[in-house]
Amino acid sequence: MSSDYGFYAGILRFVAKKTESDDREIKVMMGHLSGIATAIEQSGRFVVERANCESAARAFAGVAKFLQERILPEALAAGNEGAVNQLKWAIETSLALGSELVKRIALEEYEGQEKFTLDLPLPPGAPTMH
Repeated sequence: MSSDYGFYAGILRFVAKKTESDDREIKVMMGHLSGIATAIEQSGRFVVERANCESAARAFAGVAKFLQERILPEALAAGNEGAVNQLKWAIETSLALGSELVKRIALEEYEGQEKFTLDLPLPPGAPTMH
């Protein structure tokens, strides 16, 4: 299963490397993406400490924006249906993960929890159980 997330890990690493900035906060966010990429490649899940949830959520939002504005239009123009499906999944997953991180630091039910483990949804084309 973990190798099924290689494309998403590659996307996270690509965005992290492509995003150049002198801003310390942006460098931290890109560091989160690199670390998360390694974790999901190995297990399909990752752990974020409470103190890092907000910046990791912002990093995921940045991934979604980058893919939607720069990469998806090219895949659509090329008519590459497989790439389009993977990109749409990556955009939706990035937004959902960012939202979940924000939710976990805001809701009372997670109060006192210092780390959060998040699992990725099944990747496109993965067999589903009936």
